[in-house]
Amino acid sequence: MKAAVIPNLTRARAHEITPDLCAALNAAGIDVLMHEELRSVFPGLDCAYLAENELYASCDIVMPVGGDGSVIRAGKRAAACGKRILGVNAGNLAYLCGLNPEDFALLPKLAAGDYSIQRRMLLSAEFYRDGVLTGTELCLNDMVFCRGEKIGLVDLSVQADDKPIADYIADGVIFATPTGSTAYSMAAGGPIMEPTLDAVLLTAICPHSLAFRPYIFGADTVFTVRGRERTEGASVCWSCDGERTVSLRENETVKLRKAAVAAEFISLKTDNFIDVLNQKTLRNK
Repeated sequence: MKAAVIPNLTRARAHEITPDLCAALNAAGIDVLMHEELRSVFPGLDCAYLAENELYASCDIVMPVGGDGSVIRAGKRAAACGKRILGVNAGNLAYLCGLNPEDFALLPKLAAGDYSIQRRMLLSAEFYRDGVLTGTELCLNDMVFCRGEKIGLVDLSVQADDKPIADYIADGVIFATPTGSTAYSMAAGGPIMEPTLDAVLLTAICPHSLAFRPYIFGADTVFTVRGRERTEGASVCWSCDGERTVSLRENETVKLRKAAVAAEFISLKTDNFIDVLNQKTLRNK
């Protein structure tokens, strides 16, 4: 078995944890792979250094070391390559990390295949301009449409399977997977969903209305989002998993649907979603 260890070096604890993780993987009989650029950062480790494309192609398991953002970035790439994910917590809450440093004694179970798999859906966002497909994005947590630099309410038209849902005059709207239901959507008042469900959650951000409530749709629903021009409205931006913010251009339409690939998270422990949720919630008080 080969594990691609991907530390987020913006996290101070990742520098401390990564050598211990590699040593524990070696002791469990698991070969360690790392990006070639980390050779000088972590000298003397018993691992192979590879280019990024080789790293994902050669491994069996992807192990990001960091917080939820690290897991999301590596997890989408792993899902696209058909690799399983086991996040190692070097952050704070880290809902998506299945392993803490004190859990490294469990790694022989990984080598023995003694673990369970949680399959989680992703969203695929397709961007069309004047009817022509111009790009796609994958979202593990959510896709957010929000106001840009100008302070004001955005005006968004949202359809589900070509049928109008609503025209949202709000700070924005969130399309979340069940995994992302504990992220921005939860902060905006959306419900918490068990992460292995297949569904899409639509939550408005500060809507200028008393009528809008969160919606839960079936996973096969195809959504269409367009910006509507308002003289006093704000420019509209979008972001997938909070990684970057991009303006929604004129004549641009976004379609969201369940992605063809899914993320497979490894669990070495017996705690369930409610256990994890309670632990993280208590830690955040």
